[in-house]
Amino acid sequence: MPMESNTNTGRYKGCIPSYGDAGFCAAVMDTNRDSWQRPDIVSSLITRPDMTVVDIGAGTGYFADLFSRQLPEGKIIALDPESSLTTWMEERKKRDCLDNVSIRKITESDPGLDQLNDGIDLLFVGYTYFHFEDPVTYFREKVYPYIQDKTVVAIADMSPVQGQPRHTVSAQQVIIEMTEAGFELMTEPTNLYDQYLIIFKKRSQ
Repeated sequence: MPMESNTNTGRYKGCIPSYGDAGFCAAVMDTNRDSWQRPDIVSSLITRPDMTVVDIGAGTGYFADLFSRQLPEGKIIALDPESSLTTWMEERKKRDCLDNVSIRKITESDPGLDQLNDGIDLLFVGYTYFHFEDPVTYFREKVYPYIQDKTVVAIADMSPVQGQPRHTVSAQQVIIEMTEAGFELMTEPTNLYDQYLIIFKKRSQ
């Protein structure tokens, strides 16, 4: 899930889970998650049963699991820079028979999209955007050149709330940064309680 270690002091300072310990990470983030996680995010992003979905910062595989179950004819590529989390996802894949999920370890600065042989229908960034130290450069140089005009880029995260125990980035800030990176807003942010979903596509150059 993290693009940088939570021991650094960048914009993501304040993140609680220790991503080097996948079990602890899952306990912190996934316990009772279905009770607070927006239930409509995955289903709202599915437009065809055979979509190829790339999940950047897939973490414990929570969303990869949901996409896998709702896209039995599709392909889900789960990416994360933490070895403990990619190992955790491999175990989850075997346990839950998520045969259409492939898991790749990436680096913190490069998702390796240039190594993918498939066209990407959906690039999903779920509750990890706040980890990017320099999202404009990341999305402009490491994402934009390697996705297609058809690719939908969906960013879901928590809205800033006073007293929240981790750093957050507002929907408006995401829009500003993604616009600077070369993307255009497709719809106004969808808000539910303290969460948002924003949809982008590549802007024609």
